[in-house]
Amino acid sequence: MNSQCTFEARLYDQYRAYQLMKRKLRTAMASKIIKNLRPTDLRNIYHAIHKKRPQSGMIPTIEAIPQARESFLYMALFASIYRSASRVSIKSALDLDAIIFAWDYFCTLFPNHIRERRPFGRIRPANFDEAWVIILAINNGFAEMGYCTTCHRNFLIIHGSKYLPVCQICAMDDIRRHESAQTKTRC
Repeated sequence: MNSQCTFEARLYDQYRAYQLMKRKLRTAMASKIIKNLRPTDLRNIYHAIHKKRPQSGMIPTIEAIPQARESFLYMALFASIYRSASRVSIKSALDLDAIIFAWDYFCTLFPNHIRERRPFGRIRPANFDEAWVIILAINNGFAEMGYCTTCHRNFLIIHGSKYLPVCQICAMDDIRRHESAQTKTRC
């Protein structure tokens, strides 16, 4: 019975690895959640799917992802989709099926803005690696979801970011109002 459980666990991990590698998650990130497969097995799965080696280099950090205030809007949208799809608390555990669903749905919303390599636009997460980093940051407490009582929308707070931990929609509206007031006084 024990060998059957091991076989089933390995088969399930192979399926999960296939789902992650299909979306081009870095093998170093996938190996942290896929325990029954070696990193070389993950690289082989990646190569079999994409006919190229997995991307190497540094794993992005949550603080480096938002390059503009508008990026927070898309990141909050992705995190909200994940939170809605997750069957567990997003602060306590990772729901792999919900991550995959949220990413696939996000890609259908913005099909022409998903990029695997730089330059990235303002729509973030730009690839599955960044989406994974956002979910891990929420799970580890480096980021959190908030609710704005002014505009009644979810927003993302990244601890240690150069942006204040406020609703970015309201912050952009305040900036626009301030700029329009300045242009009116100049005229």
